[in-house]
Amino acid sequence: MFKLEQIHNKIKDGYKYWKIVNADNEGMEFQIRDITPDDSCNKFNEFCKNVESGNFAVVMWQKSPYTTAGTLKRDLPSLKLPFRIIAKEEKKEDPLMNLQGIMGMHQNGFNPHQKIEQLEAKIERLLEVIEQLKEQNRDLKQELKDKIKDDQHAAKIAEKEGAWEERIMGIAGTLAPDLLKSFTQKPINGISEDMTQPTDAKARILAAVNKLIEKDPNFTDNIEKLAKLADKNPAMYQQAAKLINSFI
Repeated sequence: MFKLEQIHNKIKDGYKYWKIVNADNEGMEFQIRDITPDDSCNKFNEFCKNVESGNFAVVMWQKSPYTTAGTLKRDLPSLKLPFRIIAKEEKKEDPLMNLQGIMGMHQNGFNPHQKIEQLEAKIERLLEVIEQLKEQNRDLKQELKDKIKDDQHAAKIAEKEGAWEERIMGIAGTLAPDLLKSFTQKPINGISEDMTQPTDAKARILAAVNKLIEKDPNFTDNIEKLAKLADKNPAMYQQAAKLINSFI
């Protein structure tokens, strides 16, 4: 088998007339015009580019092989050079060339094994960073869940406090004015008792009730009973209030 470069050289040596036949000796391409050797080479290359693969042969002449009548001339010297076209995906790299290339890279200071090790180290470090980010993400999610729980708990407490406030002020309305009177300020030196003003009764009532809720598990029942006593039997309630005041 001849290489394509050898066929090019023959064309440039004067064998610019040719025909290409396949393995069955069937004509595939013809060049019988009087053109330059370079144009003849270009036409030959064009055929090779358009054919995927196969075994061929090129029959070559230095003069046109056909008469003016279109018949093939007899006894005209010719060459027949077999050649092969290999598809691109079938071409194999020369192991020797690969070895030479690797040796050349080593000589230039390039170590492929070292590069692979460096790449593996970078990948391992990247995996560590990804794992750290995942862990941080889990921590942030847990903190968010805890914050939501705390907010929900605070909201429930506020809701309970609001309910208690409404309920307490309702009871205080029943107990007033006696209960509110017990929360008025003491006379200040040099000022008569008539000049005293009530403090923020609502805040003081809530503070006192919160303390009772903390100390007395039955506070709700006790305060409601006290309110009923003030409503149904004011005299007895007055006595209870005086008794409480006598303890403080």
